[in-house]
Amino acid sequence: MDNIGVVGTSYRTASVEALAEATLPSDFQPGNFNELAHLAGFSEFVYLGTCNRVEFYFRGENRIHTNPLLFHLRRSLADLTDGACQLPDDDHLYVHFGTSAVRHLFRVTSALDSMMVGEAQITGQAKDAHETFHELGLLGGILDQTFHEAFHVAKRVRTETELTRRPVSLVTLVERILQEYLGDSSEPVLILGAGEMCRQTLRLIRTADRDRRVVVANRTPEHADSVVNDDPAADALPLESVLLEPPRVGAVVAATAADRPILGDDCVREMRSGLPSSESLLLVDLAMPPNIDPTAAQIEGVALHGIEEMRSEAEHNRQLRLAEIDRCESMVEHQLLILRRRMLDRALSPVAKDLHRSFDEMAHRALQHALTKDLSHLDEGDRQAVEKMVQGLTRRLIQVPLRGLKGAAWNHSSAVISNFIRGLEGKNGTSGDTEGNP
Repeated sequence: MDNIGVVGTSYRTASVEALAEATLPSDFQPGNFNELAHLAGFSEFVYLGTCNRVEFYFRGENRIHTNPLLFHLRRSLADLTDGACQLPDDDHLYVHFGTSAVRHLFRVTSALDSMMVGEAQITGQAKDAHETFHELGLLGGILDQTFHEAFHVAKRVRTETELTRRPVSLVTLVERILQEYLGDSSEPVLILGAGEMCRQTLRLIRTADRDRRVVVANRTPEHADSVVNDDPAADALPLESVLLEPPRVGAVVAATAADRPILGDDCVREMRSGLPSSESLLLVDLAMPPNIDPTAAQIEGVALHGIEEMRSEAEHNRQLRLAEIDRCESMVEHQLLILRRRMLDRALSPVAKDLHRSFDEMAHRALQHALTKDLSHLDEGDRQAVEKMVQGLTRRLIQVPLRGLKGAAWNHSSAVISNFIRGLEGKNGTSGDTEGNP
């Protein structure tokens, strides 16, 4: 684990402009990642770039130190992008190695380090990056295993806690409400207004149902046309005509700049009467002051979601998420311990093989000497019993140095194991299999 590291910058350390400058250009060729890894001295490598962070995860064959790491990474990025990619100054970067780097990866993939704690997108973005770099041949060892462990703890956070389950933004709440409606009804949706929230609403609908009929109504028809933007399943209408003759719809999302309610009680009743008795009319009012008469909530078969109500729910959910953070951090630390044990066991495997061979050879020579000298009087059955006893004793004795070596590596550094292996190689003139060294 010691040779794993991360260099990054995020919304915590840099401005939006600095993040944009640090992001690799969209035309950066996949093959250049192999060249970047080679120039920077990485044996495994993953680039994770989102709107809120730019991070380079890596593993080196040997311990990499901060100053040469940043020098080679800056120079390599500049060379491969013709200067288009510029990392911010060192004060706006973070560099982690070993356990700290792995802990950072676990927290990132679990959305504990996100601007909006618990947001769902980052895990998918990390998985996409992992898949890309695996296909490029830049993963396949310990860093690859570390990412799998990160996805495991992210899944635990998602399924065992409330961190990601409760929407904490207005857009996410609207998305959840619309998804539930679209799954239960086939009726069209009416959008009142032509601002950014209305555009976002249409995008949310299209993400869930690209063929759902949508009507966009605005006082300025040209603005409604711009929201529809050649969408074949959407129509743009003047707001006055919609209010005079309400279309048959199952949901209304209102977000106009009107200073008073524009959708009155009578209009809501008319819309509701056009629906089957088994279906409710969904009203989502995103305006302040409200676009929909609040008394509409009292009409049977009408479900009204107002912006104040949704903001209160979002704040309540945010508090519930924050209450779960300590539990999620404990999951991260637990997974770190599991990964460290697995990596130490992996690193100790070649040592155990070498020690087993050495102990077996010494025990065999000593036993054969005894069987030809002091124990030469033993019959075949007794000889086999002595051999079995020596083999069992050898296996138990091997555990003594292995436990000591594992304890030293756990309390100090896995370099203890690497140094031990090099000592064995120098003493015996043989080369142990060190492929698994972290």
